[in-house]
Amino acid sequence: MKRPPYSSQFDDIYFSAEDGLAETNHVFLQGNDLLRGWAGQDQFVIAETGFGTGLNFLAVWDLFEKTADADQQLDFISFEKYPLAPDEIREALEPWKSEFRSKIERLLDLYPLRVAGFHRVKINDQITLTLIFDDVNDALPELQASVDCWFLDGFTPAKNPDMWSETLFTQMARLSHRETSYATFTAAGDVRRGLEAAGFSVEKKKGFGKKRDMISGRFVKGRNKPLLSKVKRDTKIAIIGGGLAGTSMAYALNAYGFKPVIYEASSRLASGASGNSTGLYNPRFTAQRGSVSNFFAPAFVLAHATFKSIREEVGFNPCGALHLINSEQKQKRFEALIRNWRWHSDHIQLLDIEEASDIAGIKLDKPALYLPDAGYVSPKKLCEFYARDIEVKYNSRIEDISTLEEDAVILTGAYQTKNMQGFEWLPIHTVRGQITEVEETSLSSNIKSNIQYGGYMSPSVKGRHVVGSTFQKWLTHEEIQAEDDAQNITKLKENIGVFKDENFAVKNARASLRTTTPDHFPIVGELPGFEHVYASLAFGSHGLVGSIMVAYLIADYLRAGPVCLPEKTVNALEAQRFIGRAAKKGEVLSAF
Repeated sequence: MKRPPYSSQFDDIYFSAEDGLAETNHVFLQGNDLLRGWAGQDQFVIAETGFGTGLNFLAVWDLFEKTADADQQLDFISFEKYPLAPDEIREALEPWKSEFRSKIERLLDLYPLRVAGFHRVKINDQITLTLIFDDVNDALPELQASVDCWFLDGFTPAKNPDMWSETLFTQMARLSHRETSYATFTAAGDVRRGLEAAGFSVEKKKGFGKKRDMISGRFVKGRNKPLLSKVKRDTKIAIIGGGLAGTSMAYALNAYGFKPVIYEASSRLASGASGNSTGLYNPRFTAQRGSVSNFFAPAFVLAHATFKSIREEVGFNPCGALHLINSEQKQKRFEALIRNWRWHSDHIQLLDIEEASDIAGIKLDKPALYLPDAGYVSPKKLCEFYARDIEVKYNSRIEDISTLEEDAVILTGAYQTKNMQGFEWLPIHTVRGQITEVEETSLSSNIKSNIQYGGYMSPSVKGRHVVGSTFQKWLTHEEIQAEDDAQNITKLKENIGVFKDENFAVKNARASLRTTTPDHFPIVGELPGFEHVYASLAFGSHGLVGSIMVAYLIADYLRAGPVCLPEKTVNALEAQRFIGRAAKKGEVLSAF
């Protein structure tokens, strides 16, 4: 066997030079007695402290597939501060391609972009992977889960002491119960003492190969395994609204075995802001890393992965996006986010004018922030795909959720939610936006990527560019205004100088009302005063990326699984934040 993959950061190999898979089986699968651990469990959760090549995950996946009952669910959570590239993983796993060939290709096909944050990967009907690309000491305190088994598999404590910290052991205790097991290849004294102090038993066992000892044990000072309150699979769940938020919700719930029913007030899906023929997808930019970026970054990654998996059916084109640096403020923000977001340079770059022009396909006169994985998709087709095989009740305007028979209700119907009994207090408002479709010219047909500047221009799609968009809080109608088309084109010419004298013929336009909040962050989660009534609302102009992330988040609530976003981010999304802010001002913002 050739030399196993090696980490330059830690001057160590990822797995045993003798046989990495045999080591995984000995240390982690047998060390945790997994067959006995998940026997009879509806849901089993494993957390791992170093994903590396994914070999441990593949071994667990294979064992679960061979031994678990068809109705059992496995959640595998893994942390990785320095994620490998897909080609590096493929090369490292070459010795086991005969055993895991289809699984390796499935994993690599779904492998997230190397972007810091929590990443949800739905492997199949039974197995969910949550990959967390971050320092375990920062991310583990943000994890919400009930863990049944730990794989402690970072690099050796002597070469990676920061990982084997008091934070790790304390957080393991927080997330464990009396039946929780752990196993690790190391028997280092600091590790044994840290585990014992946190409430875990420590038992030395024969190590793998030439290694004399390993340790394993259980959490002996903790609570009993919690009885998690969840909605049973096959339960019918009402979704109010058939736009991006509603249809993506149905898609995610269906993937977990629930039975979503969409109630749409009009006679068709995507009748509002979700009905554009072409939509550009991007994260929302912030200089610092915090709750906003920790939501929109993984949402962008998940959206990209979702669109890629169904590309032909939804008009997906990952053509990249150039965000022109047209102000000093934007220059500072982009430089700061490059420093703070911890995205691999494969996925985000600052380009000079010449580099940006080469990617754009036309001459630009401004530098740009470049996201090579951004692009466009058809929101209308996406809604139709998400709702495929889902029960939809058209012309069903719901004003009182007490009339519904389903066991849970999810409100996704944008501004119409304020017209429903009990939800008038929600602090949401509309912003009118008009997009303009212009006929391509001989010059504009050369554009190869999205170009964004406070407005945006797409590459030519079937001979037309989409140019947008207006933002008008003071207008509440959806009638087309010629002056808005003129405004969109003027803004385009002001930011892309090569088009200064170009004559763009307007071929179509569409106006719609987006819904947003005072802090421009969505309202997500169980609503105060209600049981099993959830919101997925107010994404503004980021519904393409935000809605699918929220769909999996609410699915986690319903199935009582590990939560796919950091705790602080989840709290920042909840409607309760507005009630708390109002209370500080001596105001009341609630129907209760």
